[in-house]
Amino acid sequence: MKLAKETGISLGFLAGTTLGSGIAFLFRFQAYEVMASVGIFGIVGSIAGLCVQQFIFNKPNKKARELP
Repeated sequence: MKLAKETGISLGFLAGTTLGSGIAFLFRFQAYEVMASVGIFGIVGSIAGLCVQQFIFNKPNKKARELP
């Protein structure tokens, strides 16, 4: 099963923004800190989701390359 690039980015963004808002809630940030936290973690999550999608889920099949 191949995971599309857009799916990896979307899931990473969702996870990153959720983590960012949770951290902002725990530290009781004010409005600007919350927006910065959610934005930064959203970007980091998007990059992480793209990397996971690219390097883990879409590895080329070794047996498929060996067959003529």
